[in-house]
Amino acid sequence: MSRLTESFEETHGYPAGDNKVALADDEASAALTLLTNHRPECVALLSFFVVIDSVSLPDIGNGYFIHPPSTVTAHLDEYGAVSLANSDHGIVFGSDGGGNLFVLMANGTVHKSRTASWNDEFYAVSASLGDFLEQLRDAIEQFAAMGGPGAL
Repeated sequence: MSRLTESFEETHGYPAGDNKVALADDEASAALTLLTNHRPECVALLSFFVVIDSVSLPDIGNGYFIHPPSTVTAHLDEYGAVSLANSDHGIVFGSDGGGNLFVLMANGTVHKSRTASWNDEFYAVSASLGDFLEQLRDAIEQFAAMGGPGAL
């Protein structure tokens, strides 16, 4: 992140926000246990949360966020799983700075909402959570090098 923030203020005219990757701790582990009870089929996401609690990148483009397992579980309790047009269901695990949602489907694909809504149309953005994370890394690298991320 240091490469990103070194010249951020000079380039953008305001200081960088709190861009961080939070590692899982005891509190995150407790939330992960609860999430595992809700959605044990989302192995990739559960494996991610064993190591990483959350990701907050407010300065990369419009912003990218991977919610902590406590938020994912709270959203499942409040809103339930997201339904797609083909009757498939997934769980919201992240968002962008515009409120668009990222959803991990049971088959492992990641979809994004077209607007900031749980009930809107979603479209596929990656074949797997690993692919999604690679795209996010590429967006960070592109932003650090050129000042603007690629599309995610």
